[in-house]
Amino acid sequence: MPIQQINKEKRIIMDWLRRLGVEFQTGFVVLNHDAPDTPIIYANRAFCEMSGFSEEEIIGNNGRFMHGAKTDKEVVRNIRECIDSETACTYELINYRKDGVPFWNEITVQPINVRKNAGAYTLMLQRDITDRKQTESLIKLQQETYNDIEKGYMLSVLLQKSCTMVESFFPDDAKCTVMLVDENGRFRIGAGSSMPKKFNETVDGALVEETGGTCGAAYHRRAPVIVENMLADPLWDGYQELVKSMKFVSSWSVPIFDTDGNPSGTFGIYFEKPMLPTGKQMAFIEQIAPIVSLTMKYFHQQTEILELAYVDKETELPNRNYFMNEVKEMLSEHKEGFIAFISADEYVKVVDQYGHRAGDSLVREMGKRFLRSKLPADHLVARFSDSTIALFCLTPLVKVPDYLEVLSQIDPINIEDMELFLTMKMGIALITPNQQDPNELIRHADSALSKAKLRAGESTCYYENEHDESMMKDLRIANELTAALRREEIDVHLQPKVELSTGKIMSFEALARWNSPELGTIAPDVFIPVAEKNGKIRMLEQSLLKRVLSWLKTRQDKGLELSQVAINVSTDHFFHHSFIPYLVDQTAEYGIEPKWIQLEITERIGFVDIETAYKVFKQLLNYGFASSIDDFGTGYSSLSYLQKLPVTEIKIDRSFINNMHEQQTLAIVRTIIQLAENLGMRVVAEGVETEEQKRMLLVLGCRIGQGYFYYRPMSLDEANLL
Repeated sequence: MPIQQINKEKRIIMDWLRRLGVEFQTGFVVLNHDAPDTPIIYANRAFCEMSGFSEEEIIGNNGRFMHGAKTDKEVVRNIRECIDSETACTYELINYRKDGVPFWNEITVQPINVRKNAGAYTLMLQRDITDRKQTESLIKLQQETYNDIEKGYMLSVLLQKSCTMVESFFPDDAKCTVMLVDENGRFRIGAGSSMPKKFNETVDGALVEETGGTCGAAYHRRAPVIVENMLADPLWDGYQELVKSMKFVSSWSVPIFDTDGNPSGTFGIYFEKPMLPTGKQMAFIEQIAPIVSLTMKYFHQQTEILELAYVDKETELPNRNYFMNEVKEMLSEHKEGFIAFISADEYVKVVDQYGHRAGDSLVREMGKRFLRSKLPADHLVARFSDSTIALFCLTPLVKVPDYLEVLSQIDPINIEDMELFLTMKMGIALITPNQQDPNELIRHADSALSKAKLRAGESTCYYENEHDESMMKDLRIANELTAALRREEIDVHLQPKVELSTGKIMSFEALARWNSPELGTIAPDVFIPVAEKNGKIRMLEQSLLKRVLSWLKTRQDKGLELSQVAINVSTDHFFHHSFIPYLVDQTAEYGIEPKWIQLEITERIGFVDIETAYKVFKQLLNYGFASSIDDFGTGYSSLSYLQKLPVTEIKIDRSFINNMHEQQTLAIVRTIIQLAENLGMRVVAEGVETEEQKRMLLVLGCRIGQGYFYYRPMSLDEANLL
């Protein structure tokens, strides 16, 4: 706008502004509010220096010529409203210098009031606050990084925030990257989502060499490296065609150091035109490197903490906490699927034989196989408890049986010196639109697994409501059992062992019976497994021992004939350090000779620890106690360990007696009887219920039996009448 066209009064104002502008160190411009498009009619020297534009390029133009992609359009509208309403205001806005570099501009709008008809003007004070904004951004970046690490963000996401923040202070074509160096001295892309895909693919895995690009040089020199022209610099020999295709011209890089002061990567920035950094720009870039280093440090520390919280260290599988959290997230998708709780029958045997490390190995190998199974992408495998693997899978319900079939077909697993063919037990809870509660689904899967474990061989059970009622009954039994033991409600019944040919009573077996005032009569095959699960079995067996000793003492005090009584002892109790001392103390306290007490142990002890079992049986023998192997023949290793144990009796399991009409079973019974005879042991046949069974056993050479054909279990008072 020619100055000569401005009237005298306006000329006076402009002359005053010029004189002020020369002395004024803050940049400012004056807008003519009356003219179309509100042009700038004056700009002082400080503003020209700040923006990089000359006075001729500024005068007569609207201020939007300094706007760019990063300029906030909402802030621009707010400034426009201030100008139109002739009110004072202050805003912060990203503008662009003539060279295309963005800068943060603090703009203060101040209307200029003159006499009527002299015109409407607006004074806009302009201040470059980029330094302050960079400092604020660095502080904010650190705070957000710590928060994001706590939230569990991936390292690439954390590092990308540094790149994005730096890019905001440079021309729109600027692209940043974080390059990490692995243990083999090769680049790995840490961040750089704005970089061309081809560049990342080429660089990722490349050997870090001093002559291999700006970042390679910065890493080896341990100092910033600036390349103004990548197409001509020898550092980029062999890569010129690559960078040319991506229109890169300049690049800067600074090294990233770890806490020990060793280089661990680089931070780089790339431009599409020649660029040399100012001192402030270089100082800003160099401040990013320590933040990236701290990000990596705290990320790895947090990862270690999360691994402790969410990873099972023995198997390296996700743990229960992780599974629970992920299930809640994945259920938010409202898809169909299932939760499976999976266990192998062999786990307990492996732990008993080889220890918990071997059990961990078994679970780890199971988990690996499930992870390699052909399941949908949306699945999760975790170790939920010592012996149980939890599996979550999103899939249409019609496909569930197919996937369960995949899971059941697991290859044999080698543990120590054994090749195990696993007997899989699976409990399944279905995820439906009506059932999306994670806690309920997990409870249902666990409940179904408990049901599956009650079945022989491979077993898969789906959750059913009526089974949930059964589980509640088990919980009530477990609660009442402790009180029953304290109140001495558990009674003892005796079942005679007899001479098969004459029916003469040779000895007795003590059997636990429970008639609860609250729950009624509870069968032994119900409350004894509950006692084992809840760690009450030793207390239960000690209670039975006292009852038997008390009965024997009463008969002894009355001068009645004594008979040997066998008491069943669980594996856990048998191997407990207090087992024999307690036995010896109690017999001494009641004044009963050890020969009247026999200990019946299931043959499973042979799998647990044959050497320790031998020592325990030997001590029992030395103290004068008799011992017996119960349920003989049901285990897989009976014949191999029997000859190693100093026992006096073996009991043939009732399942063999019931099926003696089958030739194969008959052959097994014959072999057991002959084996016992060869080893000088007594044989007792359990479950004799018919004359035919009695006759067959006598023909085979068995002399002693036990079963309903002779006597049912009876109370102690009834036994006194025999």
